[in-house]
Amino acid sequence: MKRFLLKTLGFAALAFVLSVGMDKLICHGLLEMDDYRFQDYSAMLDGGMENDILIMGNSRGKSHFDTRVIDSLSRKSSFNISIGGYPINVQLLKYHLYREHNRKPDLILQNIDYMTIQVMRDIRNQHESEQFFPLVYDKEIRNKLREAGYGFLELNVPLYRFFGYQQVIKNGLLEALHLKHYASRPSYRGFLPEKGRWNGTELRRMTPKPIDLSDEGKALWEDFLAQCLADSIQVVLVNTPMYVEAQQKLLGYDDAREFFETVAKKYGFLYLDYSDLPVCRDSSNFCVSVHMNSRAAQQFTKTLTEDLDSLNMI
Repeated sequence: MKRFLLKTLGFAALAFVLSVGMDKLICHGLLEMDDYRFQDYSAMLDGGMENDILIMGNSRGKSHFDTRVIDSLSRKSSFNISIGGYPINVQLLKYHLYREHNRKPDLILQNIDYMTIQVMRDIRNQHESEQFFPLVYDKEIRNKLREAGYGFLELNVPLYRFFGYQQVIKNGLLEALHLKHYASRPSYRGFLPEKGRWNGTELRRMTPKPIDLSDEGKALWEDFLAQCLADSIQVVLVNTPMYVEAQQKLLGYDDAREFFETVAKKYGFLYLDYSDLPVCRDSSNFCVSVHMNSRAAQQFTKTLTEDLDSLNMI
C-alpha cells in the first residue's frame, strides 16, 4: 500500500511539473506572436522601455491615439497601453505592470469617456480575456489579478484558465515550438487603428444609456491622479471625438464631462475636450459611432499633438 501511494504521489508530482511546463510554454508562445492582444504585455515584460509619453484608456484610447503621429511630431517616444473593453481598474492593472518593468513616463495621455469610471470585478471570460493569461507568472501582478476576479484555481492550477480556449492553446504551442508564426492585426507601439467603413447598425440599436460614475471608480481614479502627482508625472485627460448622435444617447454626458474637468483641476492637470469638433458630425470619420477610422484618428492625433505643443506639454 505504501509503495502504491508513493507511486501515485510521484505520478501526480510529475504530471504537475509537466503541466506547469506546458503552461509556461504556451504563455511564451503567446508573447512571441505579432498579435495586438499580447504585444503590449510582451514589450512591458521585456522591460527597459523609456517612453516619454504613455497613453491609457479603453478601445477608444487604443484606436484614437496614433503613436506614429505623436512620435513624428513631438520627436519623443510614446507607447499606448490602452485596453479595449475594460474600465479604470483594469487599465490600472496594466499600468502597474508597465511601471513595474519600465521607466516612468513624463506625461500620461488618459482617454476618458462614459465607460472610464466603472469597475469590472471579474475579468475572467470577458472580451479577449486571454490576454491576461501570461501575467500569472509576474509576482507583483498576481495580487492585481486576484483583485480583478482571478481565484485560487486560475492562479495556482496550471492550464486551468485555458479551459475553453483551445485555439489559444494551439496557437501558443505552435508559436513556442517555432512551427508557425502568428500575426493578427499587429499594433504599432500599442496603437491599433480601426478598420472598416461606417456602419450605422450599432447606432440604430443604441438605446438611451445613463452614464455610471461609480463611487469605487471615482476613488480609484482620484488615487491614480494623486499618485501621478506624487510621482511628478503630468496627466492630460482627453475626451476624444465621438459621433454626435451617440453622445445624444448618453444620459448625463455633460455631467460626466464636468466631473472629469473638475477632478483634473483639483490635481492641477489638464482636461482637453474634443467632443465638439466638426469630425463628430460626419459619420464618414467613424467605423462605428464611438470609434473613429484610421484616417480620422490620424488627423485627430495631429491636432492633439499640436495642441499639446502649444501648451508646452511636450
